[in-house]
Amino acid sequence: MFGRLLQTQTDPPSSRSAPRARLGAHPVLTALVAVLFTAFALAVPTAYAAVDRAQESAAPQVLTWTAGNDYTKYTSAPVTAVAGEATIVFESSAATGNTTGLSHTLTFDTSNPDYNNDVSLNILASPFDSAGGRHTATVTLTPGVYRYFCAMPGHQMMAGELVVTAGPGGEDTTAPDTSATVSGTKDDAGDYVDTTTVTLTASDTDSGVDTIEYTLDNNPYTPYSNPITINTPGTHTLTYRATDNAGNTSPEKTLTLTITTPQPPKDTTPPDTSATVSGTKDDTGNYIDTATVTLTASDTDSGVDTIEYTLDNNPYTPYTNPITINTPGTHTLTYRATDNAGNTSEARSVTFTVVAAPPVDGTPPQVSASVTGTKNDAGDYVGGATVTVTASDAESGVARIEYSLDGGPYLRYSAPVSIDRAGSHTLLYRASDEAGNTSTAQSLSLTVVDAEPPTDCPEPDDRSTVFTGSVDTGVPNRVTGNGCTINELIEDHRAWKNHGAFVSHVGEIVTALRKEGVVDQREAAAIKKAAGRSEVGMPDDGTAVH
Repeated sequence: MFGRLLQTQTDPPSSRSAPRARLGAHPVLTALVAVLFTAFALAVPTAYAAVDRAQESAAPQVLTWTAGNDYTKYTSAPVTAVAGEATIVFESSAATGNTTGLSHTLTFDTSNPDYNNDVSLNILASPFDSAGGRHTATVTLTPGVYRYFCAMPGHQMMAGELVVTAGPGGEDTTAPDTSATVSGTKDDAGDYVDTTTVTLTASDTDSGVDTIEYTLDNNPYTPYSNPITINTPGTHTLTYRATDNAGNTSPEKTLTLTITTPQPPKDTTPPDTSATVSGTKDDTGNYIDTATVTLTASDTDSGVDTIEYTLDNNPYTPYTNPITINTPGTHTLTYRATDNAGNTSEARSVTFTVVAAPPVDGTPPQVSASVTGTKNDAGDYVGGATVTVTASDAESGVARIEYSLDGGPYLRYSAPVSIDRAGSHTLLYRASDEAGNTSTAQSLSLTVVDAEPPTDCPEPDDRSTVFTGSVDTGVPNRVTGNGCTINELIEDHRAWKNHGAFVSHVGEIVTALRKEGVVDQREAAAIKKAAGRSEVGMPDDGTAVH
């Protein structure tokens, strides 16, 4: 019959004229058909709407995150979702802006109790992985808020929140469940001693908990974030409630508790005391000029009230600051302490000796030098000379002796100085005592001549300072151990294969001269630096071998 009615509704006007005539001839049938048409018209849209909702709820939910070159935020991320199964897509590829090969993760936070933690997700993606940077995962979301972030080091700013609401047909009309837990030490009457802590919890299986609030002793409601500590003596009333993400607020719940202050146990223990003596000691352990005594006391029960001391059997005196004793002689300091309950510790003593400081040494050491070796008729030393330096100090004593040879740096003297390089030499020497006094530098000059004919040196070069090509280093052109000057050893005018060969040659020469004590570290560095700056060995300087 419904098929015929639908057919009548869709037939052309010419074909519908006859049925209309027949219906007009039967009023009862006409009324019945009208009722059926009305019912059918109402039923069809409802049926189609149900089909649409079913298809909508059955449609897969896809949530996509993307990342690129930025390590401070995701390129795109969803903000909301519907509870239920969802396909997570995370892509970090060239298509999403990742042109550097940077790795990112999409990680759901499961450790923070302020967020949903029922989804464990940790996807690592980069344009060069086996999936080309695009990964998927299927998860089941529940109403509430999820926190996500990138777990790569240095990417902590890549974070956000995903709000999940109840699915279609699941409107949340149920308020959260709430509870309170009270912890602390109770006395025999069931009251809390000194302090108590109230922990509030709430749960909502539909849209999730939004806020928990509480009011203590009729004060305004306050958002709850951490356990509530109550330590004021007296009876207290705490009222609490919770609201879910759908706006449903639970009925208020109230708990009443009492805080008491216990009577402390009677203190029968005296304080602990100690004394510390400080100052500069001599070799026998006596304090030079001054000794300072610091007294301390502690009492874990009623606390320290006073500390007292007596020095060399004088009357007891209240202690307020460290005690300074500068009178030469042996001293005994006795001390004690009393707590707030009236308990006094046993007297303790410390004995020490103060001596006068020795006179200040303001005189530098006496220093002298002697030279030994074989001399020729001209008074020159043949083959070498040995210089022995001695110093004495009658007050604080000699701390060190130093010498400088031929303008070199001062070196610590520990054994006689041998000079075997041919040429004229000047040796400066000085000494310092334990009090820091340094004598005026004294000088001796001598000449050493070779015992055998001198070794042939490269072409003579007696310039006063060391040159590398046209660069003047400023370092004195000293005579070295084999009788040649530094410039003669460097040979900056000979033919070099290249500039690097010359610089390497200079480095070897400087290293040897540094070991021999001909140059110090600063001078060695200056010569090597000048070699690098010079033009020696370069193609157009005339020394390079072609």
